[in-house]
Amino acid sequence: MQQERPVGLRIAVGCAIALGVGFLVLAGISAAAGHGVFSVQIGILLAAYGLILIGSAVGLWQLRLWARGPVVAFALMAGFGFGEYLLEQPWMWLLVLACLGAVVGVAMPSTSRALKSRSSREGERPQVEGQGWFARFGRDSRTPR
Repeated sequence: MQQERPVGLRIAVGCAIALGVGFLVLAGISAAAGHGVFSVQIGILLAAYGLILIGSAVGLWQLRLWARGPVVAFALMAGFGFGEYLLEQPWMWLLVLACLGAVVGVAMPSTSRALKSRSSREGERPQVEGQGWFARFGRDSRTPR
């Protein structure tokens, strides 16, 4: 049976996918701009940015804890980037709001609970009690430094 996903997670996934698709569209526009290799390079960068956002959104939908970081980082960077052009391009408020939706949706307590409950059920990050952080890397107190 499928677990019910919190509203914040749904908002974050929707906004991250919308941003990812938007970056893919911008990548196509940039690559077709006709400024030579520079346009193609910017298009490749924007496409990678969009694919990372879409991949992270899929990870969030699957309740993967690792996906929260890329969504927050990329949405914050994009939001600040879009914010620089708000006076010249007022329609960019939509993109800034999508960035805010992704960040706030991921940061909501209900989203955190859903992500952490799944990771604790499946043991994504095994916790070793009493041995410190380096036990996660296969080291213990007997391992020479």
